[in-house]
Amino acid sequence: MVNENKSAYLELIEKGQNYNKEKNYKEEIKIYRLILSLYADDISSVELAGLYIKLANAYYNKEDYEKAAYYYEEYLKLYPDGQSSVFGRLAHVYYYTDIDKCIDYHNKALNIEVNAYDSANKLFAMIKSCYYTQAEIKEEAEFEADIIRNTLYKDIKKYTHDNKKKKNTGRLNIGYLSSDCYTHTMMNYIMPIWENHNREEFNITIFNGAEKHDSTTDKIEKLGYKVISCAKMNNKELAKAIYDENIDILIDLGGFTHLKSYCAFYKPAPIIISYLGYINTLGIKEFDYILTDRYTIPEECADLYTEKPLYTDNGYTLLSGKNFSEKENSAPIKENGYVTYGSYNCTSKMSDAVLHMWSKILEKNKTAKLLIYRTQLNPSKINYLKQRMKKWGMDLQRVIFDTKFDPPFYNVYSKADIALDTYPFGGMTICAEAAMMGVPTITLTGEGMQTKGAGRINEEMGISELNAQTGDEYINKAVELGNNPQKITQLRKTLRKLAEENLMQKDAVGFTRNLEEKYKQIWSEFINSP
Repeated sequence: MVNENKSAYLELIEKGQNYNKEKNYKEEIKIYRLILSLYADDISSVELAGLYIKLANAYYNKEDYEKAAYYYEEYLKLYPDGQSSVFGRLAHVYYYTDIDKCIDYHNKALNIEVNAYDSANKLFAMIKSCYYTQAEIKEEAEFEADIIRNTLYKDIKKYTHDNKKKKNTGRLNIGYLSSDCYTHTMMNYIMPIWENHNREEFNITIFNGAEKHDSTTDKIEKLGYKVISCAKMNNKELAKAIYDENIDILIDLGGFTHLKSYCAFYKPAPIIISYLGYINTLGIKEFDYILTDRYTIPEECADLYTEKPLYTDNGYTLLSGKNFSEKENSAPIKENGYVTYGSYNCTSKMSDAVLHMWSKILEKNKTAKLLIYRTQLNPSKINYLKQRMKKWGMDLQRVIFDTKFDPPFYNVYSKADIALDTYPFGGMTICAEAAMMGVPTITLTGEGMQTKGAGRINEEMGISELNAQTGDEYINKAVELGNNPQKITQLRKTLRKLAEENLMQKDAVGFTRNLEEKYKQIWSEFINSP
């Protein structure tokens, strides 16, 4: 490159970097594309690779993941061994559109560098893929935990708790660890427990890992418990904070949805429990229990989890009431003359298995349409999904992508006649919310606990006939109900009452007391152990 061209090239690079600092990604992209058109043949492979990364990052920041993936992969053509950060970005790009590609890129990142981010997110992606058995998920989770423990945490000193075995009187110190202490679905399940704890027998401390603060955070703080902000703590600092609070039983409500579960390597409490936030095994042997019920993890499947199941006696979850419409809405089939199936789940849950089943449902019900609703859908994600749907033979003219949000939020469920659950990671909350609007959910349950959410909701409402045990059964149940307008109309009228009585009016006090008895039971076992 001649000097004057080199000078112009560097000026453009600097201009693009300035746009990046201003977060003006649109203009940044224009500059870098201009550089490519002018100088691609004149710059070195190193400079060209750097330009691809800059373009990829700019598209990534604009959430145009399709173009981001293109330029990251152009970079990898020049440097196939890549960088851990590039593979990590590609994993995130494909997380919402192709979970198996996502897993592949996390593995490539981990082959370069051991890191907690790619390890945790790979395992989270695996429970959304249809290509792994529960035994394989457990094996991989334990393998990853051992690697993280033996590399990133190899020189740590664990806390000991033998002195606590002398403690057999007084109140138990219970700690809850959550990064969702704001307006988040998790709080709909946890607040009824926190509101009803017996303060004469339990001291409650909440370790809040969320950086967000809103009205729900205010409600949590008004409960009167000690709340410790740990968002900016590393896991060593968090473990010390837990230990210093003299916590007897720690309940982690996040799992691999946050990276704070790794504080368990320090064993900051004598007993550590995983509950609800991550719907599978963590593979971390420092966790003692996973809180569940016998529907979610049957006793014969207990050995498929690293943690010992701690079974509740009156269900797996509580769900606090929501302000759903009291006005009955009619099923769309009445006006449309055809059935509308709907999926409201995150697109990351749309595995190959579920796309295959949906294609067969549309194939058998010739007039039906499929609604994919998610406010986070963008043109890039839609295009990726269309490509995958086309691969499975789906008629894209009969697929509706919708992102429109007309408050109140629950109105979106009235757009479908029947909800189709995802597999293997189902939508427990989605199923409950759909039921509150009279929309039934067809679900497929498998061996992993992440497959059981919607099935449990249907069981509790007394409509387990909507639960399938095989893929063919899932397809047939969806087609049969879709061909029965009278049944759809009947469910529209009756399902709301079933949901209200069986889901929203649970005995929160009774549930919490049973949970507290479980805490006392495992504490007694601990203090009486050798």
